[in-house]
Amino acid sequence: MPAWFVSMGPLGWPLALCSLLALALLLERLSVFLQLQPISEKTLHSSVAACKDCSIESCRKRPSGWRYGLALLERHGNLPAEQREEVLGCWLQEERCRLNRHLRVLQMVGVLAPMLGLLGTVLGMVTMFAGIAEQNGPVTPALLADGLWQALYTTVWGMVIAIPALAAGQGFSFWAERYLERVQMLLNRCHLAFNGLDLNLADVAHSKPSVQWRAS
Repeated sequence: MPAWFVSMGPLGWPLALCSLLALALLLERLSVFLQLQPISEKTLHSSVAACKDCSIESCRKRPSGWRYGLALLERHGNLPAEQREEVLGCWLQEERCRLNRHLRVLQMVGVLAPMLGLLGTVLGMVTMFAGIAEQNGPVTPALLADGLWQALYTTVWGMVIAIPALAAGQGFSFWAERYLERVQMLLNRCHLAFNGLDLNLADVAHSKPSVQWRAS
């Protein structure tokens, strides 16, 4: 084994397991989030217009992401509005669970790794002072520095594992919430358009009012 791994003592294997687990979860979540289809303003308006005309052609062939929600809306178009809202709400909850899957484990690894590193440092310092106590000669600064270097090595590796794991966990959680908020807004607008309603007031804002109000 390498010297740097042996210097971590018995905590080397748990830290190695944490690093592999964090890397695997980070890559798995990254592959999931990179497949999310963004919702631009152009996409929002075109989807609302398609729902108003009841012609969601782009969602009929292998829909995924927010297009699957629109396909559900079209598939259950004959149901009452309340039941369609329940169907879309259940799908959004499942989508939230899918995006947030393994994020708690990733954050747990980020919390556990520095604690293991600190435990390794404490054990290393205990071993160092026990070895110093057994020596009959003078204690040199070089001897102390060598022991402290080995003792602090596990803390360094614990922090190296924890910082990316915690940052990735919080970043993916923020990414998921922003995406789901956008999807929910799209589905709400499309659900209203499917019922013949529209929230777009651009035409009304640019048109002249037909009635002039005068102060009495």
